[in-house]
Amino acid sequence: MKRFLLPIFILLYFVSFSQNSIADNATSKHRQFDFWLGEWDVYTNDELVGHNTVNLLQDGYLLQENWVSEKENFTGTSYSFYNDKIDQWQQIWVDKNGNNLLLKGAFEKGEMVLSSSTDSYMGEDQSLHRISWIIMPNGDVKQIWESTIDDGKIWSIQFEGVYKKKK
Repeated sequence: MKRFLLPIFILLYFVSFSQNSIADNATSKHRQFDFWLGEWDVYTNDELVGHNTVNLLQDGYLLQENWVSEKENFTGTSYSFYNDKIDQWQQIWVDKNGNNLLLKGAFEKGEMVLSSSTDSYMGEDQSLHRISWIIMPNGDVKQIWESTIDDGKIWSIQFEGVYKKKK
C-alpha cells in the first residue's frame, strides 16, 4: 500500500507546486500583455483589414503574434516578452519582406506602449516608431502605430485599428 501511495503523494505535490507557480506568474509583469491574447478580426473605420492570432508560449513568458492582411498578400510575426533585467517589455516584429521593428516599452494605465530606436529596418533610415495597444472598455483592443523622421517633432499614423475577438 505504501508503494502505491508514495507516487500519488509525489504527483499531488508537483501538481500543487506547478499550479502555485502559474498563479504566481499570473500576477507578475510577465502577464501585462495577456489582454492581447486570442483570435482577432482587425478593423480600420469599420472595414475589415486583417486577422491576428496572439498565442502564449514558453510557460507564459512569450507572446507570439501572427498577422494576415485581409486585402493584400502581407503577413508578419512578432514575439513580445517582459525582460526582468531592464524592467521593460520588448518586441521584435518581422514581416514577409524582412522589414523589422525592435521595440521596448512599458504597460501603464491600461496601455502598452512600445517604441523603437533607429536600429529597426522599417521605412526611412532614421525613422522611429511607437506602437500603443489600448484596452477598450468592451474588451476590444485599439492599436495605434506612429512613426517620425524628425526625432519626434511630428508623428504620423501608419496604422490605426481596432481588434475585435473572433466569435
